[in-house]
Amino acid sequence: MQPNPPQPGFPQYGQPPGGPAPWGGGPVLPTSRPRSRANAVAAVIAGVLALLAAGVLVWFTLYNVVVAAETNGNWSGITVQNMATGVISAVVLVVAAGFTFARKIPGAWTLFGLCVFYVVAVFVGAPLVWGTPFGAQVKWLFSFDDSDSTAMALTIFLAVLTAITSAIAASVKSYDTKTRL
Repeated sequence: MQPNPPQPGFPQYGQPPGGPAPWGGGPVLPTSRPRSRANAVAAVIAGVLALLAAGVLVWFTLYNVVVAAETNGNWSGITVQNMATGVISAVVLVVAAGFTFARKIPGAWTLFGLCVFYVVAVFVGAPLVWGTPFGAQVKWLFSFDDSDSTAMALTIFLAVLTAITSAIAASVKSYDTKTRL
């Protein structure tokens, strides 16, 4: 008994005619696509700038701790707010910098968003919360008359640079050619 001849348009099952390919062509395993990653150079620069900004925020926090200690335990509301936001901001920046160092695109965009938020918070948020006129806030920031205004001015400068480089790191993608197991 003869098998049915192959029908046109239907897939043929089994081995192709003539056996496997002479060059050892068995079934080909699909390879994963290269993963897009943040640009390496820009990610490192953004991470270093974020770590510097975190260090300056720690400086700002320590200054407020010293001010609180010198007032014999009279902790004003603004001093407590400065200490809490300084520590929280520094920790969050270090975490986002770590993800940016790892060349994660969402980490670089998060770092960008945090830095933009910090700049807006210092220029707009703090004057609104404490009722400070905008001109007085800007004058305090860039007067460099005491350590906390210097630290905040440096934080703003570093946050702007970090935001720019982290946006570049997230936008200019490179591709990881190694396959993951």
